[in-house]
Amino acid sequence: MVRKSCYSSLFKKLYLFFFLSFGWNLAAQDVNALIDKLKTELQSHPDAKRTAVIFSDLTWYYSNVSSDSALVYGGKALREAQKLGDSTLIAQVYSDVGAVHFRKGDYQQSKENYLKCLKIRKARKDTKGIAKVQNNLGNIYERTFDYKKSMESFLEALAYFESINDQKNTLTIKGNIGLVLLKLKDYPKAKKYIQEEIDFETTNNLNDGLCVSCTNMGNVLLKMKDTTGALRYYEKALKACQAVGNNKGISTALSNIGSVKADQKKSQEALALYQKSLEVRQRLNSDLDEAVSKLKVAKEEVAQGKFKEAKFILKSVEPLFEKQQFKDHALQTYQLLVAVYAHENLGDSVIYYTEKYTDAKDKALENFTLKATNELEAKYQNEKKEKELLQQEIENRKKTTWLIILFLITLFVGLVGYLIYRQQRLKYVQQKQEFELQSARALIESQNQLHEQRLAISRDLHDNIGAQLTFIISTVENLKFGFPTVDSKLSAQLTKISDFSKTTIQELRDTIWAMNNDNFSMEELRSRLMNFMEKAQLAKEQVKFQFTFTDDLNTIHFTSLEGINLYRSIQEAVNNALKYASAQSIQVEGRLENNKIQVCISDNGIGFSEESILQGNGLQNMKKRMEEIGGNFAIHSKPQDGTLIQLTLNKSL
Repeated sequence: MVRKSCYSSLFKKLYLFFFLSFGWNLAAQDVNALIDKLKTELQSHPDAKRTAVIFSDLTWYYSNVSSDSALVYGGKALREAQKLGDSTLIAQVYSDVGAVHFRKGDYQQSKENYLKCLKIRKARKDTKGIAKVQNNLGNIYERTFDYKKSMESFLEALAYFESINDQKNTLTIKGNIGLVLLKLKDYPKAKKYIQEEIDFETTNNLNDGLCVSCTNMGNVLLKMKDTTGALRYYEKALKACQAVGNNKGISTALSNIGSVKADQKKSQEALALYQKSLEVRQRLNSDLDEAVSKLKVAKEEVAQGKFKEAKFILKSVEPLFEKQQFKDHALQTYQLLVAVYAHENLGDSVIYYTEKYTDAKDKALENFTLKATNELEAKYQNEKKEKELLQQEIENRKKTTWLIILFLITLFVGLVGYLIYRQQRLKYVQQKQEFELQSARALIESQNQLHEQRLAISRDLHDNIGAQLTFIISTVENLKFGFPTVDSKLSAQLTKISDFSKTTIQELRDTIWAMNNDNFSMEELRSRLMNFMEKAQLAKEQVKFQFTFTDDLNTIHFTSLEGINLYRSIQEAVNNALKYASAQSIQVEGRLENNKIQVCISDNGIGFSEESILQGNGLQNMKKRMEEIGGNFAIHSKPQDGTLIQLTLNKSL
């Protein structure tokens, strides 16, 4: 029985390998056959317009085979189309090139090409073409985590395709909206939208669409803990992608199946699938997609204890994720590097990547886009209802006209017509009132859900991360108490970890304080800063602290993002002065100047030469935080002449 089981397992693995390889090669042959056919036609020297069209088609087909070749033909197509002065063809080429960059993972270049296409189509008043571009832009915004703009683009495209009863494009866009809802963790609604698209594409045998929609449905089911269902849809996606030769889709499907196998503790199968996915992505010349596949390979290698191999991969993909602002993948990279450096007993590196992870998580929590997205969807539903009410009103007017005509024929018929009209009018008013009441309830419910979600996140931060940090502090203190004769260097390192954890807890509390308020006043910020300054005075009794904010700032209110960024910047400036300036006096002054809030942090320390010193993480963080809220950061210093940091924020009174 054992021998039979082993043979059965081996047969299944061989079958899966040959099925994946054969399916991919067959689809690749179909695409290559189309490419060869177009190249053969080029050799017959067709006219200029046909040549431009062939170049455009080659751009599209090569996007699934080689992005570099696709971009070469895209450039040729654009030059030929511009020679002809054919704006329709020029717009199409921009759209094709945008698709190539999208599949390559270069979303900035993709957006620029789609916007050029959109400009031309708006000038031509090509409403259908405009709707298609808006759908593509929605996909780009979704990939770059701008869910508000993504929903705006999708809803604009959806309104057009619904108005012309284009079922295929309507359901495709609903599937895209489902993907946004998936990212916003509204899984039941996401499943409903995507299922509508899958049903239509299955009925009409649209493998190109099924390649994407089945992948999205698998992701939804995986989030809903339905592993079996997720695996079934990932396999459907793989089959559909192979049928149309979509290499990126094939790679994604292989990677997703590998993730399921990894969750099932089938490590060897998972690693083989990840490697196969990586091979396919490397053919696409897409650095970003290749990095995503490498990240999954590294994750599995960490699980298998291959820390050295995983570290090499993680350090290679980290800069790309940070440059492209792929926050989720960057967070995974930081977590895995913490595990790697913990295995290597490199405490400083563990602390560094733990801090990077915490900072990135804080910023992600500040982007509460769910509220805006729900408002946009509610706006769309309201507009749809208003159109229905308008249509009903038009019908009522028609009835009124006929009733007036009948009234002129006989008084009896006129009286009956009047009664019917009155009844219809009352029904319309009642429906309108009911609709307004439902809309108001939906808006209130949405606001309550957003507030509850914010409180839930605050509780999770406090109960989870806060408890873990407290445990670290307690453990370190117990170690120091239990081993009083421990090496001084180790004792200093333990003290450093304890102090870092205490600081992190305080910063976590500050973040929770900001999250629990939609807005707060300057008085609240002033109180928070005074508490911080008092603690600093206790820690550095030899330093004289002065804290002054003018009364004309009291009426100013901040959003949570503005308040926490301004607070963090002042905190960083004071900490820098304490650490590096050797100052005897530190002053924090806030005032209103030229309708701008200006906060100055100055010290009488040793200063430095601005030309000879590189700005470290602290100064860069202050600058970045102020830029995020529309403010300015400036620093002035000379050797032996102290340092002045100016934080300026434009804020309407």
